[in-house]
Order: sequence, then structure tokens, then C-alpha cells
Amino acid sequence: MKVVKLFLIVLIFTSCKKEIEFVQAPIVQSEVDKLKTKSEIEKFIQKSDTNYKKYELKILQDFDRHYGYDSINKILANKLNVKTYFTKTDFDNNGYSDFLAIGDNHTCYGEAEKSCSFSPIVLMNFGKNKTKIFDIALEWGKLIVPKVEYIDSQPFLVIYNQNLVDWKTKKYSVSKSILTFKFGNFIEYNKMPKANKITKIEFSTSFCFGPCPVYKLTINRDSLSIFDAQNYNFSDKEADNGKEEGVFSTKINKVEFDKLEEFINYCDFENLKEEYHVMHTDDQTGNLKITFNNGQVKTISDYGMVGTYGLKNLYEKLAALRFSQKWKRT
Repeated sequence: MKVVKLFLIVLIFTSCKKEIEFVQAPIVQSEVDKLKTKSEIEKFIQKSDTNYKKYELKILQDFDRHYGYDSINKILANKLNVKTYFTKTDFDNNGYSDFLAIGDNHTCYGEAEKSCSFSPIVLMNFGKNKTKIFDIALEWGKLIVPKVEYIDSQPFLVIYNQNLVDWKTKKYSVSKSILTFKFGNFIEYNKMPKANKITKIEFSTSFCFGPCPVYKLTINRDSLSIFDAQNYNFSDKEADNGKEEGVFSTKINKVEFDKLEEFINYCDFENLKEEYHVMHTDDQTGNLKITFNNGQVKTISDYGMVGTYGLKNLYEKLAALRFSQKWKRT
């Protein structure tokens, strides 16, 4: 009898731990599904977002600018058999077709070239004629090969890129990021996120060559949080209305903090590198410190603030707290 009970307990526990099987939502026909020709797709992108009013669809093999990275990216694209400028799927499983597009946004300056600005995007379709375009190039100017791939029938946005390993031999290694649409943006997919108890989030930014906002945030779970606004946090108009740099405090709403905690855990912050950096200069550094699980600490220094898709999104969420909370000057 004891053996039977033990078997039942194990069976129940195993069933609870079993991953929920992905079920594709049936597609609801929308304007996106009517797009057939290159011209129709371009016009739809152009009218969806004024930042893309000159957008021209191109395959990766069409990019042939004066510097050599296009040719390297084309080699990778050919290996992956990526030879299209448009792929339709439902990234967020809401029943409406989204699409991945590769093209030229024609935002470069100077001498005109056959190819101008490499602009891979995803248009998310939220139904009722609500769409939003996401720039999926993590770092400005860095070439990628984006592709829709299916894992257990679920569509993912997979980003491939080549990283220079040795300057002398021109040796490259290929890396990829598997992205899912979650928390309102694309983020590295985490099959089994942990539930770390985060008690404090500290984030600070440095100066850059230009008016980058310089500030320090200390976000506490159970006590006052601090916003130390140092430079370029407020516009000239806001400053005229009495919003000046200084130190502010508030109590972050529990629901707001719990959302941040869920997001940070989904980013698998424990296993991220302690340092990231872009290849260009004159950019800003973000310094992140997370205190969790009774005193454990994780620190990340990120020059360029695009270490991962998750980190980039986190920095944007933290920056938004400067204006979404009821801060009081201390």
C-alpha cells in the first residue's frame, strides 16, 4: 500500500513539472494577411510608422556597401539559406499574423550608395489595426542574419551574427540568440526562469559624447527608493517648469517591483557576463547591481548598454521609472 502511495505522489509531482505543450492559436485574418507584393508590404510598413517612410525591402544579398562587413554577412546568410526579405508568422500567439522584414531604411548621410542603411525589423500585429514596428538590430551598425525558426511548433526570432575572433587571420565565430516576444518586446527565450527573491536593484549611467542622461537609481523592495538625477534628465522645457536635477525619493509600488523582478529573473541575470562592451567609442556605460536571495550580489558593467536584448529592455524599463513614479525631492 505504501509503495502505491509513493508511486502516486511521484506521478503527481512529475505531472506538475511537465512543461505545458505549445498550442498555436488559429489565425484571425487581418490586413497583414492580405499583403502579397513587395510594393504592398513596403507601403504597409511606411504607413505603420513614420520613422520608416522610405523603407525599401531588400534581401541580405542585396547589401553591398563600401566596407567589407556586408560580404561577410552574405556568406552567413547563404549558409543559413536566408534569401527572402519577408517572413510571416505569429510571434506572440495572439492569433494575428506578424512579420519579419529585411530592408533599407535610407537613413544614411553623405554619398548615395546602392545600399544605405541595413534595417531588419519585426512588425507586431495586435489586432484591431494596432501594429508596432520593432528594430531588431541590437547594436547600431552591427550586421545580423535574422530568421524565423520553429522549436516544438513554436515560432521564434533567431538572430545569427559573426564575431571576429582573430584580426590577423580574419577568423569569425557564429553565435545565435533565440528570441521570444514577451514583456512587450523581444527578449532571449528562457525555458525555465528561476524565482529569485530580489531585494534591491541599483543602476547608474555615465556620461557620453553628447547629452546622455546621467543618473543613479536605487530601487528597494521594502523601503524608500532613490533617484539621483545628475545631468540631462530633464528637457529645457521641463527645467523651465521647475523640474531640475537633484535627489528624489519614493516608495515603489509592490506590483511594479514584482514586474521588474519577474523580468530580471526571465533574463537569467545570474548567468549573464559581468562585462559587455560595443566596438564603437564615445558611448555610455550602464552599471547594474542586483541584490537577491538574502545578500547575494550580481554586478554587470555594460559599455553601450546593449549587452543582451534582455539587458537593453531592462535599462529602458529602469529609465522609464524616472518619470512614471511620484518622486519627491529630498
